[in-house]
Amino acid sequence: MVAYIRTMVTGDHAENDRIEARLDSQGWEGFATLLGAVFFLAVDRRFPDGASTEEVIRFVSHMRSTTNGGAETDATSAEILISAALDPSIDTDVDPKVAGRIQGLTILHTLGGGAISGDELDALLSEATALARQV
Repeated sequence: MVAYIRTMVTGDHAENDRIEARLDSQGWEGFATLLGAVFFLAVDRRFPDGASTEEVIRFVSHMRSTTNGGAETDATSAEILISAALDPSIDTDVDPKVAGRIQGLTILHTLGGGAISGDELDALLSEATALARQV
């Protein structure tokens, strides 16, 4: 699953498709937890000092306009999930499938397109794996 996220971030579509097919046959157990951990770290990396409501709104707007598939993403749900990653006291009531899509798009928007080096990505994925194991 870590390799799947790595290929998603790096844009290696052929390898991503191959890993996805393998996961489809083996199962995705634990993926939502890992994706959530990567999402949390990606948001923390993007907003290391927190963010105002306006900054989150601008980020989501930019993500929706520039990320493949972003336009179909519910802005309010994305703003809530990102705000909750920054402030755990914020309650979320977002459908898990919608949340997974938002988390994936946020990860792509924040870490993709060369925004992170291979070594930095490896470190982030290692940290996310450790976080996911704690849940």
